Amino acid sequence: MPYNKNNNVIGVDIMAIFKAGLKQFLRIVVVNIMCFFIVVSFSVLATAAFTKNIGYTAYGTVSGSDDPEELYTYYYEDGEDTKKQEYIDKGYAVTESSVRSVLSGTGKTVYLAVSQIFCLMLLICFIYPNLWQLGTKDSNLVKFKHEKEDKLKGLKIGLISVVPIYFFLLCPVAAKIFGFNFSPLLFKTLNPSFFSLIEVILNGARTVAELSAWRYILLMLLPLIIPAVSAAAYILGYKNISVGEKMIYKKKNGENN
Repeated sequence: MPYNKNNNVIGVDIMAIFKAGLKQFLRIVVVNIMCFFIVVSFSVLATAAFTKNIGYTAYGTVSGSDDPEELYTYYYEDGEDTKKQEYIDKGYAVTESSVRSVLSGTGKTVYLAVSQIFCLMLLICFIYPNLWQLGTKDSNLVKFKHEKEDKLKGLKIGLISVVPIYFFLLCPVAAKIFGFNFSPLLFKTLNPSFFSLIEVILNGARTVAELSAWRYILLMLLPLIIPAVSAAAYILGYKNISVGEKMIYKKKNGENN
């Protein structure tokens, strides 16, 4: 890093901040991949726990064919299934695939809340330690006049790391200008770490055109959680404040009392 004649740092190393932001973006990509599997796993568990079998889809194969053909869908509320025997009489080997009720109400609320909590915790765990350690390191460098103080460094790193996310969030604006439209499923697919929050904001919208302005604004605000966590982690590290140690200390004091 360059120095002037007084041995002071001339300025903040912009490239270092950019590289740190890029590395954090790559960590966010990893988090999103992990969150995708978390969301899917909780979806399976919630479906099993909060829905029930309401019927089945019948598939049939005929002699000489290995490819099953979808025959019909039967619901228990319709009474006795009379079609199955008809297809059996025609020479079909009929198999059934259960149809379950739609996840809604309390079950959906629990699923969205629990999966979002896990995803946010994972996101914070991937961001916080690195920025905290960087803050502690920079604090020591500043004390010995080896680096210029920049308490916004964590915020800058966080903002750089979400630039690619905003690129995709701005796609609907470009699509509207050029007369295209697409499913908001893209938002959830690219940002599974915010899956539940996005689901709530979308409120069942099937296309981006159905989104009101205030819902779109909320979508734009979501990624700012990342710079907020980055800024807080860096400041806490810079001040050498360990949240974990303070919590353990308070717990021990409470037990002693």
